[in-house]
Amino acid sequence: MYALAFALLCLCTLTTIVNALGGGRWPIGIGMNKYVCSFLGGAVININQTETTREVDKLPALRTASAEWNVPWIKAPDNASLSDSDKRHSLAQWVGIMGDDCDNVNWYPFLQAGTVVEIGENEVTTASAWVEWFPAGPHFIPKENFTVSPNDKISVAVEVYTRISGHIYMKNLRTDQEYVAEVKADSPDDPKFHICLGPGVAQFFQEWVIAKDRADLPIFNNVTFTNMTAIDRRGEYHDLGSGTEDYWTMIDAGRQIGIPQGINEDSFVVYSPMGKTWSPHENIQC
Repeated sequence: MYALAFALLCLCTLTTIVNALGGGRWPIGIGMNKYVCSFLGGAVININQTETTREVDKLPALRTASAEWNVPWIKAPDNASLSDSDKRHSLAQWVGIMGDDCDNVNWYPFLQAGTVVEIGENEVTTASAWVEWFPAGPHFIPKENFTVSPNDKISVAVEVYTRISGHIYMKNLRTDQEYVAEVKADSPDDPKFHICLGPGVAQFFQEWVIAKDRADLPIFNNVTFTNMTAIDRRGEYHDLGSGTEDYWTMIDAGRQIGIPQGINEDSFVVYSPMGKTWSPHENIQC
């Protein structure tokens, strides 16, 4: 589901605006058209590799990525037939850390954690939390261990300790419930799971978990990522003002689905063009 690695399966394109800027620094909020992807919208912070980090266990330069966000509602498009399960698209929000494979320069394992919302046949939005070490699939967190609902605000931190181990911290800021876990790659002996060298990429995304039918686009209220932080292995902090940030716009078949827009150096919003100004009614049940 969330194992659709954007670097592998999403054939993203540099738009003409890149050339127009001549490779210069992108001001906050102007980078949303730099990369285009059919199922991801959000931002990344790229952390450069250094000789210091290169020689220590050959780990990626990035150690920790964290952020907070609101769990969105999904609105059914007009005339959508939700009795057809193929039309019930889901949206995942997540923070992740990606590095290179130790041996294969065209392979990019990563650790990520976040939330997912989906709309059911009765038009009710439900939410769950999950953890994933790509290339394995997601592991859903049992609701008795961590409960999340639409409109909650979630804090998530992901940390890579070694090539095959890391740490996840999640907190529901509405309920104060916490989830803490030491995690390992699902197949630690398989080199494809080893997060190794590379600049290190902090990922902050909303992902369209694609059902079989793409005729209808998902509509959601604004998802705002705040308090974003990327910490490298030297303990230095990086954010959207560090000069290594990139924005990703979600576009499918020429249709805008999710548009990121910078707010400040540690915050941005992803909005649905069809639901940009939509505020879910207070009596919506989850």
